[in-house]
Amino acid sequence: MQKFMLFIVAAAILSCSQENDENQNPEILGSESVSNHQDLEEKKLAIVANEEEMSVANSLDFRHNDGSFEQVFAFLDAQGEIVKIEEKFANGKTGNTGVRYFYLENGKKFISHERFGDNENGKGSYRERISYYDKNGKVLSTKERLAPFEEDLEKEAYKNTNNYDCSMLRAEQVLNNEGVFATTFQGFLDNGNLTYLLVGGPGESGFASAVAVQYADKTIQTLKQNEKSFINQPLSINFEKMIDEKNLEFQVLISVKLL
Repeated sequence: MQKFMLFIVAAAILSCSQENDENQNPEILGSESVSNHQDLEEKKLAIVANEEEMSVANSLDFRHNDGSFEQVFAFLDAQGEIVKIEEKFANGKTGNTGVRYFYLENGKKFISHERFGDNENGKGSYRERISYYDKNGKVLSTKERLAPFEEDLEKEAYKNTNNYDCSMLRAEQVLNNEGVFATTFQGFLDNGNLTYLLVGGPGESGFASAVAVQYADKTIQTLKQNEKSFINQPLSINFEKMIDEKNLEFQVLISVKLL
């Protein structure tokens, strides 16, 4: 059974690479037949077969006022190395929403697998795209399929397309609490009987996350007494995911520290 870790992956585990952003054009390098990557597919299948025995580090779920969403899971093998990253996302500007999977070896992706509603370039269709990479992270080839409905993707055959470098940068930033996904103090929100600690990146571009406070420890009391003066103060958050009686998932604070 998967063991869920209640803290964010340390920044040292993943270093942000210089990759294409989601909205940039795909890199056109020529196309190699996708049938030549059975070795990479076998590496991927070996990871998938052992997922249930792996530890999983999950990020906070981050939301933006424009409707964007990010949540990331990192799967760690017995040696503590990240071998798979799962990124759930929604882009409020393009309307694209779905999931990206990255399969890693020695910190480098060798397969990226995207499955998402493509409202930007696919006119509302669903796109599934798989890219293969060499040991240095350079794209070898890309294949994709498109269907009007997600359930119809399995009926479509993959076709070779221009090489596409699917960026891990955003997922790394979420896991490492960097940039717009930093866990800085953004205040409190009272909702019924619950108080939520709000954290996120500073400024209008920052994403935010709400964590339910069950016990007002000394740090929470300090933040409440000096709320305005602590805005944008970096925090270390320890949390867990819980399901309520309506089967809705929410985040519960375990501990918080001022940094």
